[in-house]
Order: sequence, then C-alpha cells, then structure tokens
Amino acid sequence: MCNPRRVRVRATRDLQRTWADEVRRQVTRRGTVAGEARIREPLAADIGAPTLAALATVLERSDDWDWDGERFTHPLDGGLITLDPVTRELEIVARLTDEVAVTGEARQAISGTVEERIDVVGEGVWYDDGYGGWTARTAREEAQQDAERALAREADALVARRRAEAEAREAGRLDAAASADADRAMAEATAARRRELEAAAVARLDLVGVQGRNLFHAVLAEAYRDAIVAYARSHGAGDVLCTDHDGVLEIQFEMPA
Repeated sequence: MCNPRRVRVRATRDLQRTWADEVRRQVTRRGTVAGEARIREPLAADIGAPTLAALATVLERSDDWDWDGERFTHPLDGGLITLDPVTRELEIVARLTDEVAVTGEARQAISGTVEERIDVVGEGVWYDDGYGGWTARTAREEAQQDAERALAREADALVARRRAEAEAREAGRLDAAASADADRAMAEATAARRRELEAAAVARLDLVGVQGRNLFHAVLAEAYRDAIVAYARSHGAGDVLCTDHDGVLEIQFEMPA
C-alpha cells in the first residue's frame, strides 16, 4: 500500500439564517410562615405577696420553665405560656407554622438573523495503487462531502453562538424580573397562609389555654404550699406534713400553744 495522498477542497457559503427563541428564567422562594392568637389574663388579685414570692422561687427551680430576664416561659403543644412577674399577667399563645414555596418566572422572546460568510476546508484520502477503492475521484467526492458537513456544523455553531449572546444580554434583566415576580408571589402566599394559620390558632386557643392553665395551677399550688409551710415554720409550727393525692394538696402541722 502506497503512502496516502490527501485532497483538500475549500468551500464557501454565504449564510443567511433567521432564528427565534424564548428565554425563560425561574426563581424559587421558600420560607416559614406563622399564625398566632393570644390572650392575656391577670393573676387573681387575692394572691398575696408571700405566695407570689414563693411562685417565683418555684418557677426558678423548675426545669420546665425558662427565665429570659423578664418573663417565665413554658412551651406548650402548639404554643406557649408566659408569666410576667412585674405586671402579674399570664399570656397564652397558640402558634401554628407552615412552609411556603413559590416560583417566579420571566420570559422574553428573542430572535435574530445571521448573515455571514463561512469558509471551510474538506479533506479526502486516496492511494496511488487504488487501495480500498480510494482513488483521486473518490477522494475529491469525500473532500466535498466533508466540506458540506463542515459548512453545516459551522452554520449551526454560529447560530448557536448568536442565540447564546442574545440570551446573555437578556439574562440580567430576566433574572431581576423573575426575582421580583417571586417576591410578589411570596408576599401574597405568605399573607394568605398567615391569615389561615391565625384563624386556625384562634380556634385552637381554648385547647392550648386549658393546657397552659393546668401547668400554671400546678406551680401555683406548689407556691401556696411553700408559702403556707414557710408561714407555719416562722411561727414555730412543728410536725409539718404535706401530701398530694390526685391533685389535692393537704398540709398538716401543729402550732405551739
């Protein structure tokens, strides 16, 4: 087999192709929305200072009540209860949360016309001895076909570049528009869901309130016990006995004659 010989054919085409496309951008926003309902109740006016002082001590030693420097707080199933020792108010809060997700979108039609001369070279191979049936004639045909394929590839690549350039020019504006659309949709969805959650929280407030009051009455009972025991002992009482049966607190002691 002789050394291969190569035939090169130069092909030129004046490309004129119109294209059209649509550019789309999407932006997703996610967030948590909460709805609350609350009620404030003053402590009974007949709770004396010794009991209030004992109540603060009971709450401070409890692992379930947290002190933030202003209020005592206890989490509830679907809310919380707080006690403000300064204003002597209980606040019961029913709180519901949910996740909200929206997608904003912006679209823009883009188009253009590519007018450009394309110049390529096609190549074919043949052998002096006709190896494989490759002759100068078949090599020229192969080179011509190779040039046609190269013209098609170059034309497609050129149009693709023009599309990409046009899309890039619109990208910043479309991203901003999609973000603005997502922000608007997020604000609307959040407001609507918050109204729904607030209505549900109002309906749940009674149930949460029962739970919170039961917890508070339990620590208040401890405070009454501690206040009474402290009073008895400060007056010389002996044999102090405290029992709790099914939520009924009994305190026994003997006062000196």
